[in-house]
Amino acid sequence: MNLFGFGKKDDVDPEAEARAEASRQSIIAGGLPLNAIDRLTEQNERAKAGKPFFTSDLSVNEFLLTRQCGFEPLGQVMGSCVYHVGFQWVPTGSWTYASGEMAVMTHAQVEARTLAFNRLMEEARLLGADGVVGVRFTREQSNFGTSEIEFMAVGTAVRRIGAPPLPPGSLPFVSNLSGQDHFLLRQRSLAPLGFVFGTCAWYQYPDWRSQNAMMSWSNAELTSLSQGVYTAREIAMNRLEGEAWRLKATGVVGVTFETYHEIIERTENSPGGFIMHFTAWGTAIGPDPHGPVRSTPPLTILPLGPK
Repeated sequence: MNLFGFGKKDDVDPEAEARAEASRQSIIAGGLPLNAIDRLTEQNERAKAGKPFFTSDLSVNEFLLTRQCGFEPLGQVMGSCVYHVGFQWVPTGSWTYASGEMAVMTHAQVEARTLAFNRLMEEARLLGADGVVGVRFTREQSNFGTSEIEFMAVGTAVRRIGAPPLPPGSLPFVSNLSGQDHFLLRQRSLAPLGFVFGTCAWYQYPDWRSQNAMMSWSNAELTSLSQGVYTAREIAMNRLEGEAWRLKATGVVGVTFETYHEIIERTENSPGGFIMHFTAWGTAIGPDPHGPVRSTPPLTILPLGPK
């Protein structure tokens, strides 16, 4: 008997079950589900057969400028990861007061971001892309629980018109720049090299000066807590710059910051404090080996009708 649309175990198609298991194993290995692989492979084969079709989140202006700087859109691509954050001990107690990085929380952010962007690049690779432009990157607390986070990256895969496929082992570039910004870069012989990211979760406890300030009737800066914000920022930015250096970039543009904090309540045995989450991301750029884009001068259009 088939109840609620689930059916009995005997009704399960062995081939469908085997395919579902293979898809789960692909995700466990950091890859894509089989349905996504099949869809993108089929889309790439149609393009090779002279029947290209694409979807994108590019505006009309972005689409035309992308074409004008020598690239054609291939399709919209996505990478996603829902990740569970493990237990993180916070050193707050009467026997120890110590500020420091929350390594478990930081590692969860880095790993979730890496999995999401690897899947984005894998989708682009299956389409035969050279890069992904206009990437929108989001990080949200999952609805599954307070210890789950979801990272998602969505963009448009592009390929240089007339260029050969990327060499084996090469990865498409990823950029969060708009189509207009991408075009302006190419006009100045610059190219996006990749998406770079830095994050830090830092616990800061209030020292005795800040504790006294919190109990004072006067205005006063909580200096140790201010220092915690700066510390988290420096660690995150150093990691972002490290990724850019590994790409041999000359700089990072379009940097976006995301900050939020978790309050650790004061108790009889603990001064409290906060956990500062500081994340920064942007697009690393460097010289374009193809040289500047030759753009068409804009047309001047005058109305010919009566005033």
